[in-house]
Amino acid sequence: MTGIVRTARRTRVRPGMAEIYARVHARLPEAVFESLRDAGILSWRIWSIGDELFHVIESTPETEAALERLREIGPVDPEWAALISTLVFEGPGDNELLTPVWGMDTETQWGGEG
Repeated sequence: MTGIVRTARRTRVRPGMAEIYARVHARLPEAVFESLRDAGILSWRIWSIGDELFHVIESTPETEAALERLREIGPVDPEWAALISTLVFEGPGDNELLTPVWGMDTETQWGGEG
């Protein structure tokens, strides 16, 4: 698909908080969902194993600039942001971009950046 930017990230939840994190992500507050969609997020999936979270995000090329504007404005739902900050661990190496290694779709496959 042309014009779609795919990224993957790794984050961690605080020890013992994985179930709560999953529960509060069963449905995001509508204001948060709408702000991400309006910023250009097309798809965002999160997988977990223990306290490790792996995010795969598909967005429009303009998304990073839109997300930066959202960061400057501040949280669209301060209560949600405060809750998430109690669940997510932020330390060295967290929220780092994962390096693409291999991929495929129904038409082709590719290695590395693809």
